[in-house]
Amino acid sequence: MEPRRFAFHKLCWVPVGRGSLEFGASRLPLGKDELLLIPAGDEHRFVDNPTAPLTLVFAHFSAQVVNESQALRSIMPPLQDRFQSQYPVVRMDSYRRGAVRDTFKRMLIEQSRGGPGATAILHAGLIDLLVHLLRGEPARKTASLSREQALSGTLDYIEDYFHTPIRVKDLAEMCGISSRRYSDLFKQRTGRTIVEYLSERRVAYAQDRLRETGQIMYAAVAAGFSDVTHFYRVFKRITGMTPGEYIEKLGETAQAEGDLPASS
Repeated sequence: MEPRRFAFHKLCWVPVGRGSLEFGASRLPLGKDELLLIPAGDEHRFVDNPTAPLTLVFAHFSAQVVNESQALRSIMPPLQDRFQSQYPVVRMDSYRRGAVRDTFKRMLIEQSRGGPGATAILHAGLIDLLVHLLRGEPARKTASLSREQALSGTLDYIEDYFHTPIRVKDLAEMCGISSRRYSDLFKQRTGRTIVEYLSERRVAYAQDRLRETGQIMYAAVAAGFSDVTHFYRVFKRITGMTPGEYIEKLGETAQAEGDLPASS
C-alpha cells in the first residue's frame, strides 16, 4: 500500500498484531492495545509485521466536526500539548482497553442502524475515545527506537506470542539487525539463547495448564508444542520430570497438604 493523505483525522485502535506507521523516512512501531491519532492531511501508511499482521479499527472525523463542537475543541489542544508529538499514541491498560472496545462496538452499531440519536451517540463516542487518548499512558516511543528499546519490544512480542511459531529472523527484523547480532544481544540481555528462553516460557505455561486440567495433550498444544514427543523431552530437560510425573507430584502434594492438621 502506497502512502496516502486523507482530508480527515483518524483515531486508530490496534486490537491485534504488530507493525508500524510509516511517514516520510520515519517509522513509528505499533502494537496491540495502542490508541493513536493521525492528523488530517499527513501522508502515511500502515505496514504489517509479517508474523502478526495488524488489525486496525478507525474513527474518522473532519476538522469541521471539531470546529462545531465545543467539547472537541477543548480536547484537541491539550492532546498536542501533552504529547509534543506528531502522532499521539498511548498503550492502554485493561480498563481503557475494555472501555475503548465497547465504545467502538457501540459506534459501529449506531452507524449501521442510523435513525434518531445515532449522530449524537457517534459524537459522544468520539469524545469518549479522545478522552481515553488524552488520559492514557503515553507509549513513550520515538520514530527511531534505540536498539535496547527494540530488543525490549521483541521480549514483549515473545510474551504475547510464545505459543506460536517464532523465528529469530523475524525478531531480528523488528530490531533492524542481523539474526546473529540479535542472538548475541538476546543472550547478553537474558542470559539464555532464544531457544532456551522460549522453551522455558512454554514449559512454564504448560505447567500452569497441567495444574488446571491435568491434560498433557492440551497443555502441550496450548503452550505451542506441535509435537508431543518434543514436549516430553523439553519438559523433562527443564523440570527434571516428565509431564506425567509432574501431575503425580501435584497429586501427592495436594494429598499431603490435605492430611495436615488445620491450624488453630
